[in-house]
Amino acid sequence: MARAFIGSVSCQVLVDRDLGESWAVSVVPPPPARPGEAPLPPLVVKLQGEDKEKCTQGALEILQKAGKIDRFEM
Repeated sequence: MARAFIGSVSCQVLVDRDLGESWAVSVVPPPPARPGEAPLPPLVVKLQGEDKEKCTQGALEILQKAGKIDRFEM
């Protein structure tokens, strides 16, 4: 299972099949540690392709190059 990191915070990566050969890859940050803090919204990238693994890696690379995540593990 893939993990993405924003700073040192580990985030869950969800991959869902969309319509046809589309995939929605979401990076979901954990809930805030302190009460009253606003939760961070999930980061979502949609890609087309047949291979789930390649689409997942491609989406995480896009987020990393855009500076939205610092690193990821597959």
